[in-house]
Amino acid sequence: MLIDYAAATHPGLIRANNEDAYLLSALDGEEPILNSPCRILPQGEAGLLAAVADGMGGAAAGEVASREGLAALALVLFSRWAAPELRPVLEAEMPQALEDAVHAASEAVVRYSHHDHSARGMGSTLTAVVCLAGRAHLAQIGDSRAYLLRKGRLHQITEDQTLVNDLVNVGVVTREEARYHPHRNIITQALGSPQPLRVALSTFTIHRGDRLLLCSDGLHGEVADDLLLALLQREPDPNRVLQTLVDAALTSGGRDNITGVLLAFDDPALPLPGMAAEVPEVPARSAPPPDSAHRRGLWHWFRSVFGGGAS
Repeated sequence: MLIDYAAATHPGLIRANNEDAYLLSALDGEEPILNSPCRILPQGEAGLLAAVADGMGGAAAGEVASREGLAALALVLFSRWAAPELRPVLEAEMPQALEDAVHAASEAVVRYSHHDHSARGMGSTLTAVVCLAGRAHLAQIGDSRAYLLRKGRLHQITEDQTLVNDLVNVGVVTREEARYHPHRNIITQALGSPQPLRVALSTFTIHRGDRLLLCSDGLHGEVADDLLLALLQREPDPNRVLQTLVDAALTSGGRDNITGVLLAFDDPALPLPGMAAEVPEVPARSAPPPDSAHRRGLWHWFRSVFGGGAS
């Protein structure tokens, strides 16, 4: 499957450090692209992993958390994918393999914070996709997002794991109010959290002409969906489109780190979208812990440590 892609990260106009990170990996043993200029990646049977992460923590801990989590994610997936004879089995088990890799990434962040006392309390969001055999397998932790552009319509296919989004779901605040809510950055899930993770997973068929955008809140928080749609449709070159999105976020204020990965699926072997332009459902979180106190504890933990959520 041929995939054209672009990736970019920018510290924004306010913050001194860039705690965001992106990763692209062919899962075939090639060195992943981790916050470095994009190069040609072989896209064979091993599939393509793309991910963004938004770190948080004191000093440089957020930078470490996002990169440590992404590196562990790629390593775990590659280690399960190394034997070609196992790939047909693993294709069917990819959602579980991806969920396991997310948990391993979280554990890697926890281990680092235990080893380095200056990094205590660090964490990271994660939005990751594995594109394999014409299907996309998506995993979500925190408030970075995935958007799908299909047949001229833009769809947010992840749900923010935030305190404010939970308030929206129970009708306490509206979607528009949530966009400017003072606590909109308090996340309820993070890599490195001491609480059990509930990974949001989904799988959908990729269609010819699809565009998949993974981005941190420094991009989607500054660029409204209608402008995202207009810019994504402006031209076919992913690099130019992504740079335009970053520029739009900077123009809107650039108050946070800005990161995006854009995948373009134009392989003639891919199926065309149907007349109804079916869209994947927003992924459900994996089964929550039996005691809802776990969830309350994570909210209080983030409030006490950071006074907010992901940076």
